[in-house]
Amino acid sequence: MKTWTGILLMIVLAVVTISTTSAARTSNEQKQLNIDDQSSQTSGVVASNIETMNETAFTTKEATSVKEEDISVAPENENVRLYPMKLEGSGYIYNGMVLEVNGKTQEFSKWQGEGGSYKPEVHELDLNGDGKKEIIVLFTAGHGTGIYLGQAHIIDPDTLEEMKMQSLDDIVKQHVHSKVSVAPGQVTINVTVDGVHAEPSLMEEETSDGVYNGELKFGGVVYYSVENGKLVVSASGAYGMGLYDGDLNFAYDYKDGEWQAVELEYSTEEYEDEYYESFD
Repeated sequence: MKTWTGILLMIVLAVVTISTTSAARTSNEQKQLNIDDQSSQTSGVVASNIETMNETAFTTKEATSVKEEDISVAPENENVRLYPMKLEGSGYIYNGMVLEVNGKTQEFSKWQGEGGSYKPEVHELDLNGDGKKEIIVLFTAGHGTGIYLGQAHIIDPDTLEEMKMQSLDDIVKQHVHSKVSVAPGQVTINVTVDGVHAEPSLMEEETSDGVYNGELKFGGVVYYSVENGKLVVSASGAYGMGLYDGDLNFAYDYKDGEWQAVELEYSTEEYEDEYYESFD
């Protein structure tokens, strides 16, 4: 009797153990399914928001919240849009950007610019009159007192690839010759653009403690804009740290497989106070 009682007790304990383990496994599986279901729903909402962009906010691939006001829309075509891959610095830094053209998208992870009041621009224009429109992206890479770093990119609308653009450094080397001459209490600047001499600049200032360039340096203040269907550039020439003489102005045109500078001129019109305030 005692033997059969012991065997019966062992069988009962085994059944209870199996039932408990099975219940625990079922509970864990149910929890995992609930998490998966929730993730699937979240992904669906994200995909829907990216596709329609009708909601107040949507989420990028990196699951970074991007508000509607962070989206730049081309004034020429509402189906051309630009928005950040990732927002940093309380939403004022675009770390990478996404270009969307008629439903096709392309990521540009190396583009880093400012948002807020310096929100990037995007345009769709035929820049060279060949009947084919290009995509132009303009943004601010950084700014501060005496510094404004504008950037521009021209994109092929069919491939969404960047088109080759002549750099500002190459443009200056090819077209500009300048000389900064410093004497006690006086700085003289001579500039020649494509063989055309600009009116020399003569500044009377204390020079004993100043540090001056031997020639004008371009790149510390550069503005890009779209005017009259052209991509135009204004780059200030610095003869010292934070000291600017005038602007090299030009437009871009497509020649020999790249966008090159045309219509170059050097202007020495005096800067207004508002000009300096614009990049403070």
